[in-house]
Amino acid sequence: MWFLWLVLIIICITIAVTIYRRYGRRLTERQIITSQQVVNHALTYALKDLNDALYLVPDKQISSTLVANIWGHEVMAFEFLLPVSDLQEVIVVRQAVNNALREYAEKNNLKSAAADEMALLVTDVWYDARVPELHIDIAHITNQETAAYIRDLRKLNQPV
Repeated sequence: MWFLWLVLIIICITIAVTIYRRYGRRLTERQIITSQQVVNHALTYALKDLNDALYLVPDKQISSTLVANIWGHEVMAFEFLLPVSDLQEVIVVRQAVNNALREYAEKNNLKSAAADEMALLVTDVWYDARVPELHIDIAHITNQETAAYIRDLRKLNQPV
């Protein structure tokens, strides 16, 4: 008799864990989609005035991919690939985009989960040597996982 109770308890726990994982995964997916849309809009705004300064090829649709799967499921960081006609200094790109993202965040009242960070932050900028593309990674600091990601990048001496 006690064996049947034990089996029933194990089955109930398994069902509960399965439901919890599915719900959690869907919630995280919705958070990623929402964050990605915010970052896409923010970079579109930022690049309106920066196309010429950054030598970007005009009239290209901006889209991003999640870059933080390695770091964790709730890190909101996205990579953009932007075609360019020439190269600009990486430090100039980083500063110009960060300034425009700060302006966008202020205009749209975006808040950061980290008190000492902007809500949107360029985490990496580099050029692909094989094709004329600019890579820009942007973090949307909406949760503690993303704030920890930024701290980890700084520990790795990345110029965030």
